[in-house]
Amino acid sequence: MKNSATVLALLTLLALALCTRGMAQTPSTATAPAAPASLAEFLETLSNAPAAEVLPPSPGFLTTFCSSNADCPTGQLCCYPCGVEGCDFVCMTPVRGRCPFFP
Repeated sequence: MKNSATVLALLTLLALALCTRGMAQTPSTATAPAAPASLAEFLETLSNAPAAEVLPPSPGFLTTFCSSNADCPTGQLCCYPCGVEGCDFVCMTPVRGRCPFFP
């Protein structure tokens, strides 16, 4: 019984030593860029940035309201999107060549 308790204690200490070694953090060598001293310097950093990185993405609309199939992009139909009265017609991708069924 003493041998199993000793082995269990040694395994626990070994596991703790391995866990704490893995958790130790090395000091970071990277330094943060210095903050601009004035508003003019800050605005200049914005104007020097490449245009592709500054512009936000241009999202497309999730739905396009329509009154006929001619209002929709190619490959979409003007459909009634819900089974209750009062919804607007929207452009949707057809299912089996026609508008999806909403009960």
